[in-house]
Amino acid sequence: MLHYSLNMLDFNAIYPETQMAPGKYVVNSARRLNMAEKQGNEEEQKEVSLYEKLALRTRELLEEAREKTAETAESALERAKAEMIAAGEFGREQGERLKAFLIRDLQATSENALKMGETAREMLEPHRVAAGIQSSLAKILETVGSTFEEWGSKLESRLDYKTGEITSPGTLTCKKCESSMKMLKTGRIPPCPKCQGTDFRKSY
Repeated sequence: MLHYSLNMLDFNAIYPETQMAPGKYVVNSARRLNMAEKQGNEEEQKEVSLYEKLALRTRELLEEAREKTAETAESALERAKAEMIAAGEFGREQGERLKAFLIRDLQATSENALKMGETAREMLEPHRVAAGIQSSLAKILETVGSTFEEWGSKLESRLDYKTGEITSPGTLTCKKCESSMKMLKTGRIPPCPKCQGTDFRKSY
């Protein structure tokens, strides 16, 4: 019985026009992986920026409105999304996804504030929160006030957090192993570092 072994040197001998130095394939693969990782990071940063811009524009429209109700907040968010679609900043599908992420973060922030009582309310006062997404969330909740609970009560199914989704800073607890990880800034949710779980609860 004949045994054939075709290593890189054999391949170069048979197909000299495709000469490849030993190790070059590994280097090229590493480069492709680095390029893919870089592209993924750029896409994440772009989506994070759009999420934060959507929150900021919603806040601005809500502050301009005469009435400060849950319905006004919902209209402001829908208008902010429509403006960004019209400007070509994202498509309808991505706009709906980012809108759902923002509503979910508003609801989670509101629920945690209610559970933690006066201490959380003080922490979420806009003048106490650094500029950025947390400031926008705090201002929207302050502007709408308790009427947000009417809107939020319809959104219970949206409070699940999954790997790959965008969320604002906070603590995510894995539903599988109960370990926690902190999101120090807005970004895509990674898998659980302990068990690679993909479903989380959020707190602050």
